[in-house]
Amino acid sequence: MPVTSKQLPEEILADSYLLASVLFISPSQMDEESTNTRIINLCESLKEAGLSDIAEHFEMFHKKLWAIQEEDHLFTLEMTPTAPPYLGYYGFDAPKSCGEIGTSERNMYMIEIAGVYKHYGIKMEHGEMPDYFPAVCEFLAISLAETDPKSRNLRRGFINSMVKPHLPKFSHKLNKKPWSHITAAVAVLMESENIVKSNEGDE
Repeated sequence: MPVTSKQLPEEILADSYLLASVLFISPSQMDEESTNTRIINLCESLKEAGLSDIAEHFEMFHKKLWAIQEEDHLFTLEMTPTAPPYLGYYGFDAPKSCGEIGTSERNMYMIEIAGVYKHYGIKMEHGEMPDYFPAVCEFLAISLAETDPKSRNLRRGFINSMVKPHLPKFSHKLNKKPWSHITAAVAVLMESENIVKSNEGDE
């Protein structure tokens, strides 16, 4: 996958993460007109910023979006899913017994994620797990509003240690499903964030 050599303006970056989050819901729950407009407008902004590679991933998803069947969404992402949308699933084994739930590596991973969310004043809604991929994308958008250097470093560490190691396996599990284009877009978005001035790391 091509990796962009440019750093995105943060407004476009946030819009991209938010759109990635929204596009994981079932198309039957989307408003077609507003969703089409949102995708098209974001892709235009990405292209104007010189980031056609990210726009291409969203456009490829858009071409397949309205052909997605409810059953495909259900069995890929929800009911006994072939590609569970939980990042911890791809990095840690499930607990082998009830006694291991509280001390399992995956549980510790989710506690760490929840701790990062708490630092930014973000709480999970509807009982969803912290490593739920759309929630991670939403956090990556919202947390851009925080400009404190320590919070920015925490955010960068979150991306590098809690998201990037597990995202490729999720993408692989999605195989050629439409949502693989969204995970590909997010991967490039995160790479764009890692492009910093050489002296920034010395501050």
